[in-house]
Amino acid sequence: MYTLYRMIIGLGFFTLLPFALLYVWLSGRHREGLSQRFGLYGAIPRTPGRPRIWLHAASVGEVQAARAIMLELERELPTVEFILTTMTLHGRTVAQGQLANKAVCLLAPLDVPGVVGRVLDKLKPDAYVCIETELWPLLLHAAAGRGVKVIQVNGRLSAGSASGYERMKFFFRRVLANFTAMAVISEADRDRYLQLGALSSRLQVAGNVKYDLRLPPEPDRIRQQLRRILDVDGQTDVLVAGSTHSCEEEMLLLLLSRLAVDRPILLLVAPRHLQRLAGLQQMLQAKGIGFHLFSELAGGERRRYPLVILDSLGELAEIYSVATYVFCGGSLVQRNGHNIMEAAIWDRAVLYGPSMADFQDAVILLESVGAGIMVRDASDLADRIDGFRRDPQTYQLICQRAGQIARAQQGAAARQAKMIVDCLHG
Repeated sequence: MYTLYRMIIGLGFFTLLPFALLYVWLSGRHREGLSQRFGLYGAIPRTPGRPRIWLHAASVGEVQAARAIMLELERELPTVEFILTTMTLHGRTVAQGQLANKAVCLLAPLDVPGVVGRVLDKLKPDAYVCIETELWPLLLHAAAGRGVKVIQVNGRLSAGSASGYERMKFFFRRVLANFTAMAVISEADRDRYLQLGALSSRLQVAGNVKYDLRLPPEPDRIRQQLRRILDVDGQTDVLVAGSTHSCEEEMLLLLLSRLAVDRPILLLVAPRHLQRLAGLQQMLQAKGIGFHLFSELAGGERRRYPLVILDSLGELAEIYSVATYVFCGGSLVQRNGHNIMEAAIWDRAVLYGPSMADFQDAVILLESVGAGIMVRDASDLADRIDGFRRDPQTYQLICQRAGQIARAQQGAAARQAKMIVDCLHG
């Protein structure tokens, strides 16, 4: 079966490769990191006697999961070496910014014949750890064939994806057989993997690493420092709109003047993708709307406008510390939302639109204690905030519940790191 798969993938890839390279050369697109896609990583020396773990993530969210697991692995294996690959350039950028001192951060190789073998020979991992549903058949098979421990962490499988895999169950069962161990998020994920042929003895439910969050050291100091930078006092509300997408910023601007009637408010917008920053600035300037970039305020500029744009990576999680109210972007447009637990861990309820499919488990958790609130549109968002202002005691109560349910998720990273260590020692 794998031989047939290799032939089909190899024939298709190498037939289309000249045309793909011509397109890259003519258009200039996808040039960045192209050599790494072919496994041309340069020298990556390895220290003899030290275990090496290769973690593979899709993008930013999975990088955060990898980070949590790496911290736990370092406690168990102080001499461990990490390789971290991502599917997206944005994911690699975040990984390099946050984890360059812990891991060699690279783009993932193509899952095609020739490339996969070259990469495994180059990296020489003791364990290959894929995060969530990054299941690349040739890489998994080749790694297992070389005696590498193949492990899945934070595994998830939606009903829709399971239905699609069901049509190729005879092949997918062989893909899953490469795993030494698998940790999945929920019992529903476990049942779906079992239905597709995963071995029960290698499968365990361990929770969601993405929600295994802890506040940074000295959270009060961080909060006070950010309040100084933003120049907000106890009379000013702060609405943090995290991971917004195109069109959502314009929706939020419509409610800013309405919310400012009763008391001062600062709107802090954190675009999901920083490459949109220039377009967002042009839109605001065309509308004559004054704003600050967060980096300008951090550099000492005094705030004059009630709108701040977060223009740096990796700071949103701490920005939530100064929020009075939190809105999760990617939910009023069809982008399936983002991680609402990053705000909840700071004892903040979260408002979001209807499109939260990628984080439905987090939605269920927060809504179970009344700390997750769905809104239909920007007007409904303003109505909800007005209601919280009129009943601050109830709002503080649901914020406390948000923090409690977020802290209840802690421990998932430690459990999954232990599984990896057990596999290495087994």
